[in-house]
Amino acid sequence: MLINSRAGERKRLPGVDEWLNADLAFPGGATGAVRTSMAAEQVDFSCKIVGTRGEAFAPSFVLPHKDDRVIVTTKEDTWVEHLGTKSSYAYQLEAFAAHLRTGAPLLTDADDAVATMELIDACYQGAGMQPRPVSVI
Repeated sequence: MLINSRAGERKRLPGVDEWLNADLAFPGGATGAVRTSMAAEQVDFSCKIVGTRGEAFAPSFVLPHKDDRVIVTTKEDTWVEHLGTKSSYAYQLEAFAAHLRTGAPLLTDADDAVATMELIDACYQGAGMQPRPVSVI
């Protein structure tokens, strides 16, 4: 669920978002923060998850072929897990092929995609921007 969102438009391009930040709430009381920018000087695809017993930090969770580390920190210790350098797209393609070949279940479906787009639309609206136009195919 969206708690709040803020966004900024690209100069001289009304309606084109240059950055968007959102704060989220999840079932069970967990919260999250999303920080995005298409104009940042540095590309940052990191993900940090903080729990009651510590945190996990993935410096490049979208591009594991560039950096596959997950750094786990607790009160007692810090260690690094290496999850493998296969591209995230390779995993997606393998899952799709397995679905077509054997009927293996997909981890996400059309309902998940619609829920994600509804959240993105809510982020835009919460920041005072219009949702992206709808395409009909």
